[in-house]
Amino acid sequence: MTRISATLGCLLLSIAAAPAHAAEWPYVLWPAAPLDDPRPAIPAGSESKNPSTTSSILRGSILASIDDAPTASIGGARSYSVSAAQKPTAFEKRLLSPFHFEGGARYWYSSGTTRFGFTNGNPQFGNPTSTLDWSGTIGNSGEAFARVDHLPSQLFVKGLLGGGRINGGHMDDRDFLARQIKFSDTTSDINGDSMRYAMFDVGYSVALPSEGIRIGAFVGYHYWRERMTAFGSRCNPDDVQNVFCGPAGSVEVPFTTPGVTYETVWKAARIGGEAKIRLYDRWTVDSEIAIVPYARLSNDDSHLLRGDLGPVPNVLTRANAFGAEAEIFFNYAVLRNFEVGLGARYWGMFTKSGSIVFGPAFSREVALTRFDTQRYGVLLQAKGTY
Repeated sequence: MTRISATLGCLLLSIAAAPAHAAEWPYVLWPAAPLDDPRPAIPAGSESKNPSTTSSILRGSILASIDDAPTASIGGARSYSVSAAQKPTAFEKRLLSPFHFEGGARYWYSSGTTRFGFTNGNPQFGNPTSTLDWSGTIGNSGEAFARVDHLPSQLFVKGLLGGGRINGGHMDDRDFLARQIKFSDTTSDINGDSMRYAMFDVGYSVALPSEGIRIGAFVGYHYWRERMTAFGSRCNPDDVQNVFCGPAGSVEVPFTTPGVTYETVWKAARIGGEAKIRLYDRWTVDSEIAIVPYARLSNDDSHLLRGDLGPVPNVLTRANAFGAEAEIFFNYAVLRNFEVGLGARYWGMFTKSGSIVFGPAFSREVALTRFDTQRYGVLLQAKGTY
């Protein structure tokens, strides 16, 4: 009965002292506060000067009195004093989920190259016989990403889906006779095409909270498609006095006319590792690196001005490949569950072997000497966690 009397007495005092709309500190992350307690401290002795603060303190003492209130009546000589604000019970009790979620969006500004070469096997021509180099292709893409960790098993899944535009850059088309005598060299502009990509990974991670470190390993799949179109054709100096193309600097095809289109698709298996390190209270760094032990290349080449090759696509390349991928992000926690970050990324795929067939019959194969695609750039991201 004494315990109940103390509790009821404190309740009556708090009701009498509290205004109708007593303000309390919101549970937000103040810019100068540490992540473990984002609310500002209430100065000692300010309880009696601020009615809303006094009300909060009394309500906190009610919760404490249920468990350990002293055996004294309301009219007793013993007084009650609280020197700091109590955290409401609602902040202490949180649902414990076996899962940890994170997800968000990114913008990727990138530059890319694609290099292609083949030999036709004729001893009168060089090895390679022809090369097409696509350089300085500028990509602007957006992507959505997500990750789910199952904490008891330490397994996780993650993925991303993105796409955007490719503009800028140039394509150099060169042809060679035996002893690599260059008999044709032209340059075209690249403009107005697209890129799409997706990744999905499954992995296992180990967290060391006391050290602020998480490390993991994963296996996954990467789909990467780029479509590029070269416009026009300008003759460059060659080794046979430009007898096939025209004077150096002359425009053979107007730069408003599309001449060659590449649609390159990589389907890759990847194996990698990741690490997350807390640098300071709000700063973390995330990184991953992966090797691509096997990838399959499919490139559909459309020579739009070559009637002798038949309907487009009229040059088909198929090859096996390998590669490497890496990225790193520096993240800042703006709020407890919201971060922004700046990062960098590299993707590279390189062929090991392959073949090319030409239209219109697609009956004779020639040997692929080179096909690789690389893309690298900087990223901005916003990420929420739960």
